[in-house]
Amino acid sequence: MRVKRIEAVEAYIKQEGSVSMQHLCERFQVSMNTIRRDIDTLVQNGLVKKVYGGVVALGKEEDAAALRTRELMDFQVRNLECQDEKEQIGRTAAAFVNHGDTIFLDSGSTTLKMIPYLADKKNITVITYSIPALAELAQYSHIRTIGLPGTVLGRTASLVGHSTCEALRQFNCSKAFLGCTGLSLTRQLTNATFEEFEVKQVAMEQSKVRILLADHEKFNHAALMTYGTIGDLEYLITDVEPELAYLEYFRQYQVTLVLTTEEA
Repeated sequence: MRVKRIEAVEAYIKQEGSVSMQHLCERFQVSMNTIRRDIDTLVQNGLVKKVYGGVVALGKEEDAAALRTRELMDFQVRNLECQDEKEQIGRTAAAFVNHGDTIFLDSGSTTLKMIPYLADKKNITVITYSIPALAELAQYSHIRTIGLPGTVLGRTASLVGHSTCEALRQFNCSKAFLGCTGLSLTRQLTNATFEEFEVKQVAMEQSKVRILLADHEKFNHAALMTYGTIGDLEYLITDVEPELAYLEYFRQYQVTLVLTTEEA
């Protein structure tokens, strides 16, 4: 039965060219873990290629960026992707927070993983527009939390708009912990929504140190809008060392690469 399903999944991906993991779950009425295993089998056999949040048929790599731009996955779906990697990245990132820091915490499933590891930090302030982050931070009475105002953007579970950006401009942050939909050397740091794009830009402007949290699947992909350059960062935290071109770029622009296997 599994073999027949995998064959059907392969045929469907080839028919569509590109498709999200969530859509495959719904199409074949299986769990995310099941579809991941099926896709891993197809990838190992050289039949398809994984992209962030989805998969493309080989020979259709040009559809990868279109998939990313066309379909923004709900926060709940993204939160299921690469959970172990995100957990490691969040723990590593939290080690960069010092006692007394005022930090900006971006929306997204990876930055959210930092919060439990902030519990032992003293006299810190966290500024965020992420609704899940605000809910999580409410459990820690000793962490001063500032929620930015705005209009609810359901698919990203965040508060956005002109008021969000204007409120953020009132603060000077020690560090900004940022996420992205994808990054590449040509398109740089990209995001899939205009509303969050604006907030991320302001956060970079208002922060002394800028730190990107990105798992390996976000490399070599671009989303709708570029909100900053890799060279704007002081640190980039990821779980797998990227290809040589990135390492050379980091050296040129003095961006410190931090792998989750290293001590922060």
